[in-house]
Amino acid sequence: MPVKPEPRAGTLTTQTMPKTILFKNATPLRIGIVGTGGMARQRASAFQTLPEVRLAGIYSPSETRRQSFSREVGVKAIRTFTEILQAVDAIVLCVPNSLHADLTGQALAAGKHVLVEYPLCLENEKADTLVSAARAANRVLMVGNTIIHESPFQYIEAHLGPLGSLVSATSCVALYDTGLASTWYMDPTRSGSCFTAYHYHHIEYYRRLLGEIVWIHARNESQPDPACRNSLSVAGGTLLMGHAGGATSVIQWYLSASGQGLVRDMRINGVDASLSISSDDDDVSHISWRGGERRDPEQFRNQWGVQKSSEDFVAAIAGRMDHMKRLDGDLNTLRAGIAASESSRIGKPVSGLSAPWSGENRPG
Repeated sequence: MPVKPEPRAGTLTTQTMPKTILFKNATPLRIGIVGTGGMARQRASAFQTLPEVRLAGIYSPSETRRQSFSREVGVKAIRTFTEILQAVDAIVLCVPNSLHADLTGQALAAGKHVLVEYPLCLENEKADTLVSAARAANRVLMVGNTIIHESPFQYIEAHLGPLGSLVSATSCVALYDTGLASTWYMDPTRSGSCFTAYHYHHIEYYRRLLGEIVWIHARNESQPDPACRNSLSVAGGTLLMGHAGGATSVIQWYLSASGQGLVRDMRINGVDASLSISSDDDDVSHISWRGGERRDPEQFRNQWGVQKSSEDFVAAIAGRMDHMKRLDGDLNTLRAGIAASESSRIGKPVSGLSAPWSGENRPG
């Protein structure tokens, strides 16, 4: 008789998942949003489409931004974080990465479900603490993982067959925007390492497509902004990853506080064929194939998954999905980003990432 494995340390189990059925003949789920930036706006728009949800408040420490956002979305402005926790059943955190751990911990301690934009936090030890707190409170802790619902990822998943076994993948993403200058995105004390803040997105892509990550070699190529203390003019670097089964991937991800434009290129290589996905400012992805059965060029308009990932959060609270598995995967992506930061710091690869998530095996 097979022995059922013990749960990994610090993870949610199906026994601890909430069983509430949402929300027939019941009061709608009250959700609050913390933050007033672009992701806060997208989350507000997504949740306002769901009949089982009521946006009960928004909070920002800036009164000007709080009141402006309140008028924009038609949701009550709440003066303090403590007060918004008292007014809601679940909280959505769209704030600088350095605040994720503290605010998530406070929300879980107050008995609230939490959706936090990625990354969950910036340190392995804090991730352990937060997952343990979610288990103890019997509350959903979910990272705002939009990746699995994005158009490019779904296209790749739907066309894995013609590619054959995957052997490698490469990405290059470069965002040029003068509006980034002096923002928290360019301040590593607030955003964290570029690998946890920005490469995270494509680490998740390739962890899912090529297999779990077993080693990482990274180089942080960020450049300081001579005009602004504690700020960068360029944030980003190069990340090389080895996956279980032998496949490799390379990610180059950059934010620049100069110019204007966005370029995204991705190539997936299989033993039978390769496909390239490129997109630019028109937010349309262009597909080209090489090898295998001849295909005409394709294109599609990008959808970035915010709506579906918001629906996932509601479904998890309702007990309609196993969010433990989702969280476990996000923890693996997080620790890969943290390991990349360590690799860049010491100037050599970091290995051993395929071991289960536990304090004994964590890199860094």
